[in-house]
Amino acid sequence: MIHTVTPVTARLFPKAVMKALFEVRASLRFLSVLIICLVLPTSPAQARDPLYFPLAVITGNDSRVMTKPPSADDGGSPALFYEVLRKSLKKRKTNIETICPASDAVARRVLEDYGAIFLADKKVLPPPVCVFTSHEQVVQFQEKAGYTTEFIAYDEVELQPEAMKQLLKARAEAQKENFDITPRDGAEAARRSFDDSLQLWDTRFQPALDYWLAQGRLTEAEVARLKSLPLRSQIAEVLELEKSGIYFSKDLSKSILYSIAAPGTSQHIAMLAFDVTEFDNPRVREILAKHGWFQTVLSDLPHFTFLGLKEKDLPKHGLKQVEVDGQIFWIPNVPNSVANAQVINGQPR
Repeated sequence: MIHTVTPVTARLFPKAVMKALFEVRASLRFLSVLIICLVLPTSPAQARDPLYFPLAVITGNDSRVMTKPPSADDGGSPALFYEVLRKSLKKRKTNIETICPASDAVARRVLEDYGAIFLADKKVLPPPVCVFTSHEQVVQFQEKAGYTTEFIAYDEVELQPEAMKQLLKARAEAQKENFDITPRDGAEAARRSFDDSLQLWDTRFQPALDYWLAQGRLTEAEVARLKSLPLRSQIAEVLELEKSGIYFSKDLSKSILYSIAAPGTSQHIAMLAFDVTEFDNPRVREILAKHGWFQTVLSDLPHFTFLGLKEKDLPKHGLKQVEVDGQIFWIPNVPNSVANAQVINGQPR
């Protein structure tokens, strides 16, 4: 109980005693506030939050406890990818149907697997379409976006300027800690041409055909037909075959899109992707994330995408966190997507 010093009390005691009484009163008030703060219940989340601390405000007859109000950053589900994408594209004066028509199954599949790139920071230029269809179209985009060249570990690497700037900052930070961030497989770790993506597709497509023919899952006639198809139809057929377990990835266990991009769809074409030699170092992944680089293609472990965003902001940009092989990937939050089904079934690895 805190006693109030009345005017009558003041006349009965000298000033020195009065001063001491006021000091005791102040001390008791502080102790009462401290006790309230210590005994007031808090949740585990609040206890971990440095901005949360019960504050007893005692002014005259008014006593109340003020706490940090809940916010969107305190948890909850990530935003829906398509809702965020629509708003983002509207600001760029385009729309989803323009970049990825709903009637094009291949384009929509690419969007839901590789779509994080379309939500990148405004300092970079995302591709105007989900699927480039020719060498000339890719060249035109790359010239418009612009790119810079740097030698990293004796390899010539090309990226959009802001992506390169942040990669070099990340590398400098890593080197201060006595390790490095270097390109995996040389120059193709960064910018690629349309022809590069076509050649890489064949490194998965041709061996897989041979394997499934030997296994009796495909006939010689089917293999010949697949080889003769126009490229766009060939991609569509491959994705359809994967529904029956005939996979075209390097290890033949998952979708080819988690092993190599279909021609014209690679994030490397957009010059916003970089394959990292040291991808299995947790500290490398942490530093890259600090500078806007994230893993966004399920189970493609060396592949990092430049988004230029803070990791804490990715959920509100329509991306959800998925763990594969002990590493964190940020993929479009599309509940019924093929990628989501792959995660549920535990296939990416």
